Amino acid sequence: MNQGSIAVRLVAASSSSERIGFVTLFALGMSIGLLMVFNSQLSGDQVTMLNLGWQLARQHVWVPHGMLTSAGGYSPGGLTSLLVGAQLLLWNDYRSPALFLLILNAGAFLLLARALKPALTPFGQFLLLPLIWLSPWHLYFSSHVWDPNYMFVFAVLHLITAQRMSRHDETWTTAAHVLVLGLGIQIHTSAAVLCILSVLLYLTKLIKVNRTGFALGMLLCMASVAPWMLAIIHQPALLPGGNGFPLRGILYVFPFARGVMYWLKMSSLSFAGQMAQFDFTPALGAGLDAVLRPFASAVGTLAQSSLIASTWLQWRFFRKRPFALFGPRRSVDSPRSWLRLYVTALFAAALIAFAVSPTTIMFWQVLITLPASALALIMSAEALARSRLRLQVQRAATLWSVTTVVLLLCQAVASPMYRCGSYKLPVPSAMLADLHARTQCLR
Repeated sequence: MNQGSIAVRLVAASSSSERIGFVTLFALGMSIGLLMVFNSQLSGDQVTMLNLGWQLARQHVWVPHGMLTSAGGYSPGGLTSLLVGAQLLLWNDYRSPALFLLILNAGAFLLLARALKPALTPFGQFLLLPLIWLSPWHLYFSSHVWDPNYMFVFAVLHLITAQRMSRHDETWTTAAHVLVLGLGIQIHTSAAVLCILSVLLYLTKLIKVNRTGFALGMLLCMASVAPWMLAIIHQPALLPGGNGFPLRGILYVFPFARGVMYWLKMSSLSFAGQMAQFDFTPALGAGLDAVLRPFASAVGTLAQSSLIASTWLQWRFFRKRPFALFGPRRSVDSPRSWLRLYVTALFAAALIAFAVSPTTIMFWQVLITLPASALALIMSAEALARSRLRLQVQRAATLWSVTTVVLLLCQAVASPMYRCGSYKLPVPSAMLADLHARTQCLR
C-alpha cells in the first residue's frame, strides 16, 4: 500500500471520527434540552405568552400584538399569537411551545453549522458545539416559553440570508432577509439590532440588495402588521417605547457598559444570577441536595472565570478591526473574510443599539448577539490553535465542554426555571388547567 493511499484513509478516518463526535455532542445537547422542556416551569411571562396563543387556539381570538416590552407598550404585530397558537393546536400542553422552540433552535444550529463550514477550520467547527449549541446561554433559553428565546433562530436566519446576499443579487433572498427583520421585531424588539446590522452591511457593500426583493419583503411585513396598526389607532398605549428616552445608554454610561458586558458574557460560562440558583431538593431530595448543591455552586463559581478568557479572546479578535468596516476595502471573496466583517458589523450594530436604547440593557436583549459573540471567540481560538499554544487550547476546549455539560445538567433539574415550585402564580386558571399545568408546581 503506497503512502498516498494511507494518507487518504487517515483523512477519511479523521473525518468519520469528527462526524461521530459532532453527532454525539449534538445529541447530548438535544437530550438535555428535552429534559429541560419536560421540567420547564411557569412564571408570569410564560403564562402571558401562553395566553396569547391559547386565546387563538381555544377561543379563536387573534391578539394583534406581542409581549410587553422593557420600554413599555407591546411588541408590534400578532406573530407571537399565531406562533404559540399553532403550537398549541399541534400539542395542547403548556410545554408545547417550549418543545417546538427547542426543535426550531436545533434546526437553526444545524443550518448555521452547515453555512459556516467553508469559513471555519475543523477545530472551529467543533467549537460551535460547546460555544453555541451547548452554551447554557443558548440551551437554557431554548427550552422554555419566552419571547426572547426565539431570537437565536432569527439571528441565524439573518446571517444565512446575508451570507447569500453577499454573493448573489436575488429577489427571493432579499425578500426573505427583509421578512426575517420584520417578523423578528414582532417576536421581540431586540431584533432592532439586526435591522441596524443590515443597514451597516448595505452601507459597507457587504450585501447586495435586490430592489424588487426589498419591495416584496416590505410589502409582506406591512401586511403582517396591518391588524396591529389598526389596533393602535384605538389603543395608542400598545405602541412600544413609552418609557425611558433615546441615547440613555450614552448619557448614563452604565446602561451602555452593561450591554458590552453581556456581549462578553454570551461567549462565556458567566451567567445571569437566576441561572445558577441551584436547589436539587424538589427533584432529588434533601440528602442529595446537601451534596450536589455545594458542588454545583462551586463549579458555577469557577466557571465565572471563563469571562476572563472570553474577554481576552474577544479583544484579540477586535483589536485590529475598529475601523475595518469603513476603512480601505479589503477582499471579502473568501467566506472567512466576509464572516469576520459580518461579526464586526454586528458588534458595531449592538453598540449603536446599546447607546440609543431608552432603557438599561438587560441580558434578554443581548441574547440575539450570541452567535456573533461566540464566533468572535471561535475565530480567535482557531488562530491560537495554529500557534505553539495548540495543545493548551485543545485542553481548554475539552475542559470548557465538560464544565458546560455539568452546568447544563445541574440547570436542567435545579435552576429556578426547571425546578418545581420556583414561581408563585395565582390560583390555577381555566387556561392552565386546559394546558395540563402541574398544579403541584404552582404555589
